Amino acid sequence: MKKFNVKDMALCALFAAFCCICSIITLPIGAVPVSLATFGVMATTMILGEKRAMISVALFILLGVVGLPVFAGMQGGVSVIAGPTGGYIYSYILMVPIVGLASKCLNKTVSSGMFTMLGCLAAMFINYLVGTIHFILVADLETKSFVSILLACVLPFIIGDIIKSILAIIIAPRIKPLCK
Repeated sequence: MKKFNVKDMALCALFAAFCCICSIITLPIGAVPVSLATFGVMATTMILGEKRAMISVALFILLGVVGLPVFAGMQGGVSVIAGPTGGYIYSYILMVPIVGLASKCLNKTVSSGMFTMLGCLAAMFINYLVGTIHFILVADLETKSFVSILLACVLPFIIGDIIKSILAIIIAPRIKPLCK
């Protein structure tokens, strides 16, 4: 097993900052804003691998929890994690091992990109599932149907998240050699 060194620590900090920047870039379309955070998490995982990506993503979330404005809409603090969109944020931790496992063979064969894409889709499903369950539990939804919640919390994001996955799959293999 490779020893965790100063270069690894620097890369983890750098990619935590990358996730912060991706999360801040948003398009407010409703109760759940569109951001590049999922792109940041997927690209970080594909570039750094699971171990270093887990540290980077956890550091990004921790920075937001302690109050730095690194979440969508330049928000931070425990109230964001405890609020309606918090589940989408803390589920990033669950996305890392899924994307990491799927991307281990990225660019070794033509089909590896498709396998990585399936991993990204599975990770997005977990993000949607955890985030939407959290949203339902936290938000005041007395008059909302399950279908209307899916229309607000999942449907507007699917195409964008597929595009973000494709971009991460294209970009990551070009940056990964620089981070070894």
